Amino acid sequence: MMKLFKGLKRPGQLTLLTLVSLVVAGFVGYLALPAIAQAAPASGGQCARNDVQCVINVGNQLITARLNALNTLSSRVTQQQQAGHITADAASALQADIATNQNGLKALQSKLDAETSAQAARQDVRNIFWQFRIYAVVLPRDYQQLHFDIEQKLANRMETAKAAIEKAIAAAPASKQAQLQSLYNDFKAQLATAEAQFDTVQSTLPTLTPENYNQDHAAYTSNLAKVRSAEKTAHTALHQAASDLHQIAQLLKN
Repeated sequence: MMKLFKGLKRPGQLTLLTLVSLVVAGFVGYLALPAIAQAAPASGGQCARNDVQCVINVGNQLITARLNALNTLSSRVTQQQQAGHITADAASALQADIATNQNGLKALQSKLDAETSAQAARQDVRNIFWQFRIYAVVLPRDYQQLHFDIEQKLANRMETAKAAIEKAIAAAPASKQAQLQSLYNDFKAQLATAEAQFDTVQSTLPTLTPENYNQDHAAYTSNLAKVRSAEKTAHTALHQAASDLHQIAQLLKN
């Protein structure tokens, strides 16, 4: 990437180089995220009807798996913040949700470990699923939020760089003006497309809760599909905007 821009001299061109580097870094951060987890691991086997310790052990296995998955998500959030791909506020909001779920699971685990009847222990195990929905709701939603936070910061960087891009294009040779302007117009259109999708994501993500999953699964599924579709459209548009920007930088270099 740096070799491509060797020879850029004017301030506007250097600003553009910096932006392209940030755009590439943003997409690297996005693509480095794992596939969104949806399926829970196996429950660990069957217990005899009145074997309370067996039920407790199974419950502890289920809780531990979920705590580990949340720890992985927390590490991903920290990595993306440290890399500059998301803002501190975005990271803080995600870490707060992770901590809420971790604390809730730990409280349920303490209750489970103190049970003396298999029936009560089984109810606690049921609540691991019914109350928290870590694999069905929390992880898909929060990874989706992390994807969105990366996209939004990337779009903001592109938006704030418009003046520098326009200045660099204005200083380019007349023979390149038409091609540069065409690329820039598409860049702006793609950015507008992405930003239009952000409203859908922002308004719909908060509806993805365990309560809504349990009470109106059809509406929940529809909203999840809406979020994923909007983010896919935004990602495609940002990718094209980045391609436009890359081509602009190449034209300014040559």
